[in-house]
Amino acid sequence: MYNFLVIFKNMMKHRILLGSVLKPTNDSRMYEKIGESLSVLPNSEIHVAGYKSEQNDLKNIRFYPIFSSARLSVLRFIAPWKFLFLAVKVKPHTIICSTHELLLVTCLYKILFGCKFIYDVQENYFYNILYTDTFPSFLKPVLAHWVKLKETVCKKQLDGYLLAEKTYQQELNGRIHEPALVLENKYQGACPNKLEIVKITEGNKIRLLYSGTIDTSYGVFEAIDLIIRLYLLDFRFELTIIGFAPNNRELTKVKNRIAPYPFIKLIGGDKPVPHPDILSAIKTHDFGLLPYRFNESTTLRVPTKLFEYLLNHLPVISSHNKTWEEYIKKFNAGIIIPFSDLPKATIIKEQILNTEFYTQGNPAELIWEESKLLNWYSEHFLN
Repeated sequence: MYNFLVIFKNMMKHRILLGSVLKPTNDSRMYEKIGESLSVLPNSEIHVAGYKSEQNDLKNIRFYPIFSSARLSVLRFIAPWKFLFLAVKVKPHTIICSTHELLLVTCLYKILFGCKFIYDVQENYFYNILYTDTFPSFLKPVLAHWVKLKETVCKKQLDGYLLAEKTYQQELNGRIHEPALVLENKYQGACPNKLEIVKITEGNKIRLLYSGTIDTSYGVFEAIDLIIRLYLLDFRFELTIIGFAPNNRELTKVKNRIAPYPFIKLIGGDKPVPHPDILSAIKTHDFGLLPYRFNESTTLRVPTKLFEYLLNHLPVISSHNKTWEEYIKKFNAGIIIPFSDLPKATIIKEQILNTEFYTQGNPAELIWEESKLLNWYSEHFLN
């Protein structure tokens, strides 16, 4: 009788499996935002698969590492099959893929066993492969079109899409269909009652922060050049680089570049940094840097870190980008400089010390839209 009750109880559960390969199981979007939001649904049971991280199971959330090796390891080809076997074991009602790498095996699972299938588009992988230096030049078009082919072939099996950026509606035209929900990577946390005006005071250390992916295209070397220039003018300036470098050669270059400078600190690099550690760093620094180089794959995207900086009232120093500048100007949140042709350090320092930041704006616009996700999911996948 007891076994029957356990089986019946499990049958009543609404099981959702979320998966990635390179994103850690405690990823800020896949788990903290989407997973935790869906876990409040009645009788829900959330299963999260991804890159190995230190994360304990919770009441109705389970974690499964399906990959733990280097980014270019041959074991990466095995990860999708581990995900497929996990799906067979979990028997999910819905699978949410957060990477193109799991699309084909999820299509296979749906054909064989049946489930709802959602693609959480976190990046335009076609653009990313073509316009970044992750892969050798001769491989870029081959890999990019392979990803595009997978997204097109799997389109018929997909039941819905989550889009991390508004621009994906146009960029992926022809590869997505309704129902598609734009769900930006806004800040998950309590909304402050009002903005707090921030002004940097004379006499204290001025701590700059570079957080997130450590990579040339994201401007890590521009951040280093900036802090060196500012430190030579005023020894109070410091820089913390915190995050993960997906390319080992890039990481070695960064380490060699900062080695002579004790005012530059590196946290992480060779492994993902837990998201709470990054949020803690945001709260203890004076400026967040957005020194991105111009790139077709990122120019219309809003970095997650921008929402995190804004909600924590961290002033930003950003490269020119119309999409980001709308937010920065709306909240009077920072200064815009050409990182590729840095102004004199005296000019930058003057702007830093003589500007009042966060004098306007509505912080509610920056909060993660959990109810929007729950309403969409309930309408299309619970009926």
